[in-house]
Amino acid sequence: MNTVHVINNVGSATASDNAVRLRCEYSIMEAIGYLVIWAIISVLTLGIGAFFAIYYFYKAIINKTYLINQEGHQIAKLECDLNLAEVIGHVILWIIITIVTFGIGLLFYLFRTLRLCMNKTRMVRL
Repeated sequence: MNTVHVINNVGSATASDNAVRLRCEYSIMEAIGYLVIWAIISVLTLGIGAFFAIYYFYKAIINKTYLINQEGHQIAKLECDLNLAEVIGHVILWIIITIVTFGIGLLFYLFRTLRLCMNKTRMVRL
């Protein structure tokens, strides 16, 4: 469980008065549906779709994540603003890296895609 501390107006933060936490409401059924759809897309595109799937998987999880206050109320939502143009550019780069490194680049691909998604994420108050 991740904990985020919110700074109050005085400038100090304590775990007891301002603690919030993250809660993801992404269900297992959503994940299964997502995996089935992207498996079909990957087969139809001869594997190219698999490079795109991870971005949208991370984005779906981030977009279903909320900041929860101590009373259990949702106070903000995480929102990933990743667009298709950014994904295409990133995918082309990583396909080239994967080919040149004979697949070793894929070990780093998962981390770099998560980093890109997190860098494109903002918090929206509810």
